Amino acid sequence: MEEVSTDELLPLCKCGAALKYDVVHFKEPIPFIVVRESEEEDLRCNLMLVCGTSAEVYPCANRPRMARLHSGGLVPGADVMGRKANVRTIEVNANATPLTYEGISDYLIQGKTGGILPRIAEELTKA
Repeated sequence: MEEVSTDELLPLCKCGAALKYDVVHFKEPIPFIVVRESEEEDLRCNLMLVCGTSAEVYPCANRPRMARLHSGGLVPGADVMGRKANVRTIEVNANATPLTYEGISDYLIQGKTGGILPRIAEELTKA
């Protein structure tokens, strides 16, 4: 079996060093600024799309729950202590997730995100 060096697998910078894509791999820390900005967006949003995830990897799996809690409702669309939940969560996933079963998501569009998201974008451009 032929060995392949990591230099052949990774894109290289002009300086010759390996470039890393802007992703966080398992067991890598999420940059603090990204966590903070994500939390701020959770508190401001009125529509959250949860796409292509098991919703079981934290802290990101908790984002829809936090948005729901902050919006005043623990149950989708419920009136809790006189406040209507003003965030709607739409899951686009091949399978239901804990968010579906817990009632955090208002809608589940079941299927592959690669096929569904372009169709949603197309419909939005028509509006």
